[in-house]
This record gives sequence, structure tokens and C-alpha cells, in this order.
Amino acid sequence: MKQFSFLLYKEEDLALCLQEAKDAVASMAHISDLLVTLFASELSVHTMENFERATRRIFPQAKVVGLAAECGFANGKMWSGEDDLPDAASAAVTFTFFSSSRVIPLAFDEQSDISAAAQGLVQTISQERATKAVGLFFAAQVPGIMNLLDALSDVDEEIVLFGGLLSDQTDERRVIIDLAGHRLSRGFLAVVFVGEELHAKVLTSFGWKPFGPEVQITRMADDRTIVELDEKPASEFFSHYLGIRHCWESLASVETFPMCLKRNGATIARLLMDIRADGCVYVSADLREGERLRIASGDPIAIISEAQRMHAELCEFSPEAVFMVNCMGHYIMLQKNNVYEYAAISRAVPTHGFYSYAEFFRSRGKFMKTNIMMVSIGFREGEPKETLIYKPVSPQFGEQTSIIAHLVHFVDAMTKEWESMHSKLVVLAERDALTGLMNRRAMERSFKDILHDALASDIPFAVMMLDMDDFKGINDTFGHAMGDEALVALADILRSSVRSVDIVSRWGGDEFFVILTHADRAAAERVVERIHRGASSLSLLMPDKRSVGLSIGVTLPRLHDTPESIFQRADAALYESKRTAGKNKVTFR
Repeated sequence: MKQFSFLLYKEEDLALCLQEAKDAVASMAHISDLLVTLFASELSVHTMENFERATRRIFPQAKVVGLAAECGFANGKMWSGEDDLPDAASAAVTFTFFSSSRVIPLAFDEQSDISAAAQGLVQTISQERATKAVGLFFAAQVPGIMNLLDALSDVDEEIVLFGGLLSDQTDERRVIIDLAGHRLSRGFLAVVFVGEELHAKVLTSFGWKPFGPEVQITRMADDRTIVELDEKPASEFFSHYLGIRHCWESLASVETFPMCLKRNGATIARLLMDIRADGCVYVSADLREGERLRIASGDPIAIISEAQRMHAELCEFSPEAVFMVNCMGHYIMLQKNNVYEYAAISRAVPTHGFYSYAEFFRSRGKFMKTNIMMVSIGFREGEPKETLIYKPVSPQFGEQTSIIAHLVHFVDAMTKEWESMHSKLVVLAERDALTGLMNRRAMERSFKDILHDALASDIPFAVMMLDMDDFKGINDTFGHAMGDEALVALADILRSSVRSVDIVSRWGGDEFFVILTHADRAAAERVVERIHRGASSLSLLMPDKRSVGLSIGVTLPRLHDTPESIFQRADAALYESKRTAGKNKVTFR
């Protein structure tokens, strides 16, 4: 496998790079396939047609595609169509020669049914049993992207999935041009990489640091419109912490403050797209009710450092070529320092890629869309041929960048101090000081969500309320210190009698409340048995070795139950155990 990239300053350079590619690949004994990718700030069908014809005269088997992005990079140098980079090339062309592998480009235009396209793509992947990687490139936001990503999530987890979005809106300049020369301003291109000897590895870099409080999405209008955060209008959160109100203009100044969240073991980000007059917030990609968000800030030093650490790890894979999809947010934040993200890896191995408006990657099997991320994919045919030497490049920051880095560092330090104080306050507010268990207030608040999820998913669970028989007698006879010691011992018994997914809380006095998840009556009976066996050790604490019994009431949820109805029924069952059944008994209701 060999890869060659050439920067283009004018259209005439296309013919020159073809000849250079021919000379460079002359030493390859066998070429199984060739992928030629033309990245440009703008593409015309005429240019692509001429380039494709010229390419096929020299490389008849070549598969040629064109992608028009705002800017990109090749072998450590930028290309851009923007006026702020007058010395930059306007395009780059990359030749990737395979010695034993194949590529299958598939283009879908704006008329394509996403469900049908997903089915066809998955079928192609399944038919090609040696599929190792799939890249998706969208010209613009199109309905059904998430359905396509969900469909691809079902393919073999060993297959590397990646991709990017050329524009955040329909833009006739940001297009994909397929093998047939069709200009797709709302379509997408899939490239399937196939080969028994082909190896692919993907790594990601984020670099933004979360700060401030975490908020929960409590209501959404659709998967991209937040109505409420912590049961308050979503706009209030951003108005309070970022000073943004109901105007689009203010959003431009906070593009570098995305919202981040955890999903499928990865940190992903969402950008603010609009704050509406009705208080709703429109974001760049899907969110779900119940997910928790935090604002993040960009530190140029951290962004570059994380990217270089990622590429150092990728070099251990010994790739022969590296493709990167990097968010425009990185470009905006780093300005002229953006080259430091990929300069070091470009000295070790051929690289190319583009800046995107959304990135696609896979985590724990799930193919996801995100923002503010750099996705790097290394390719190699066969076993590693040599150890790559990776030397980090130290950026030379200007005064403004240094000031930003210091400010972000300050915010990060303050956030960590706040988190430490907040954690201590949460413990004080939600934990029982004596036993360390969840207190009643915290349990009542958590139980609402537990009950809702259980009833909605038809998941069985059991609730028990219990207390120590004749606890007043222990306090009166031996003193409150002995009573406290008995309560702590009982709390330990309850912890050891249930699973890690179950919840134990101190209800008040000598009363305890237990939630057994995924548990029917038989499972609850087994737990009661373990608790009673463990409680026998309580007599050893007593100076007179008196027997200490437990009374327990158990109930299982019913249709149309509320937290209050369950609490009342468990309390009634406990009372019945103490009143009619005698001490150390259990009652089910």
C-alpha cells in the first residue's frame, strides 16, 4: 500500500500530479486497486470529468471521486478556498494504491431513500466478507442520517466506521461528485474498504474541557430541539452561564463552547444552532431526554496535545496511510496553529483529510454523530513493515492564544474545585451521616425515575421496608451509642445481602428502605432470607447477647402504581409484620 498527496494551486496542476503519481508508484510490483480522491474548496463537473479521463488514461482501474469541502490538509499542509489563507493551495488530490485490497465507492443522490440506501449498503458490507472499514461522506444535513448510522451499527463490530459532513446546510459549493460525474449537493458517498490483508484502526481526539454544572434534559420537542433542562426553559441555562439570549448573532461568539455528554463510553459534543424566542434550543445533532449535558471550553494547548497523543498511539499501529476528519471547530479555535494537530504524524506517514461540520465514529459498536472531534483512521496492508518514528511538534503560540489558554486553565481549575465542593455537598445532602446509605429525601427523588422506567419497560422489581424489633429497648438499656452501632451493623448487613444494582437507604430512625431491581417475589424471598441470616450476628453486639429481630414488609409494583402508593403499601406490610405476625417476620402485600 502506498499513498501520495499533491497540493493544487491551479487546475493545470492536475496533469502534473498524475505524472508524479505514475513515477512514484513505478516500484510497486502489483496494484490491486486505486482510490483517487480530489478534495477542493469548490468542484465543477467539468473539472472532474477532465481529471477522471486523464486519470483513466494512466490508471485504467482507478476509482475517482471528488469532495468539495471548505478546507483541508495533505501531508501537513493546508488547502483552502478562503481569502484569509492567500498562500494556501485551493485543492489536494490523493492517490491511494493498494497491493492486495479493493475499494467500493457507492454514491447516493438526494432522491435516494435513506432506508433503502442503508439496506443496500449493509448488504454490500455483508456480501464482502473481508470488509475492514467503511467511510461515509455527506454533502449536507439530510433527513434520516441517524437511521443510516443506526443501520450500520449492526454490522460486525470489527469493521471500522468513520465519516464526515461537508456542510451544515445545503450549499451548492459543498458537493460530492461520484464516479459517474454526478454533482450531489444533498447526497452522500460511501467507500467500502475490502481486503484479507487490510488492517484499519481509528482513534479520536476531543480536547475540549467541560466546566460548570451538569444539567439533565427533561423535555424535548424532537431529537434536536431541547425544551427543558432541569425542568426549566432550556434558554435560561445558556442565558445564565453564557449570556446568550434570543438572538442568533450572539451564537457566533460562542461557537467554541459546545455542550458535551457521555454516550456509549465516549464523550460527544453538540453545538448550539439556534436559541428560539419560545425558549427552546436547537442543536446540531440528536439528543435524548434523560441525558446530562455540560458546557465545554476549548484550550488550544490541550486540543493540540491530545491530538498529538492520539497520533503517537496511532503510529504504534504502523499505518501506511492516515485519513483524518477534523471539525471546523478545531479550525476556528486554533486558527493558524491548526497545523500542529497533524504536523507530527504527517512527517511519519502520508496523511490527508478535510475539515467537517460533523464527524462520525463508532464507540462500543454504536455508530454516532458528533461535533468538535478529530477522527483519524490508519490503514495498513499486511503486518507492520517498519516502526514509525513519531516526534511531537511544539507549537509557537501568539499572545492571544496564550491568554485564551490561561483563561481556560483558570476555568478548568475553578471547575475542579467546584466539583469537589459539590460532591461533598451532595454527600451531605443525599447520604445518611451515620450509615453512609442514601437518605430518605434522595431515595424519594430517585424512586420516581426508577418506577417510571420499570413500568414503561415492564421490568419487575420489589420494594421492602424493614426495621429493628424493640430498637427503643436497645437505646433505653444500653444507650444511644450502642443503638447507633447496631444501625451501622444493620446497614452493612443490608449492603452485603443485595446486589450492586439494588438500592438501600435509611428511611429514618431504625427504618430502612430497599429496592430490588429485576426481582420477582421469589427473588425477594431469597433476599429476605439472606437478611435474616445476616441479622443473627446483631445479637453478638449486645452486651447481654439478646436476640435482635427484624420485621420486614415487601410489595411488588402494580399497574398504575405511584411512588406514594408503593410507599404506603410497603409501610402497611411492615406494620402488619410487627402487629400480627410477631417479631422477626416478613409480610408480602
